[in-house]
Amino acid sequence: MSIFVKSEFKISRYRHLSPMTNFEQQKIIQVVLYILTKTGGIDYYHIFKIIYFAELKHLAKWGSRIIKDDLCALEYGPVPSKLYDAVKGSNPRNTHLADMLKDATLFAGNDAPNVMLPKENVNLSYLSKSEAEALDESIEENARLTFSQLKEKSHDIAWAEAYRKENGSNIISPITMAKVMHADEATIEYIKDQLELESALQ
Repeated sequence: MSIFVKSEFKISRYRHLSPMTNFEQQKIIQVVLYILTKTGGIDYYHIFKIIYFAELKHLAKWGSRIIKDDLCALEYGPVPSKLYDAVKGSNPRNTHLADMLKDATLFAGNDAPNVMLPKENVNLSYLSKSEAEALDESIEENARLTFSQLKEKSHDIAWAEAYRKENGSNIISPITMAKVMHADEATIEYIKDQLELESALQ
């Protein structure tokens, strides 16, 4: 049984539902393919956590996220919400990303049902040098960790803040994520400005 079953209602009810462009969805696919290519195939729990820790690194250093996908705090740690839905097939209202993921990847089979493998070559034009570096560092640091180690490591203050929110949202704050990595004040202010701009444009 999936380790995420108990949390599926929470993520589907409370995530941010802003639509993504085709480019933004394709970038998520390329990030997954990048991780799968580098690791030779890995389970989706590790994929979610590798992305989270890469996002922490990139936010703290450059003040920007790698993918446009809300990171939500679930019981076993942070997950990219739309990618989670695509992997689990749990959002019938938005099947485009799931179809793209199915075209680009496959599951290993009965012996390793949660392990994903690449069906396509990664298109590196979707990733900047800094994004690839953050992903490389995260893969190196996290790909060999156990489930328990990843769970403990990802239960940081950014996860805890979102998981314990009382307003019904479990979306993890990029500002708090940057603080986890001890980003300087200038970077944090830049992130705040970008979030305000994004909010104004919605």
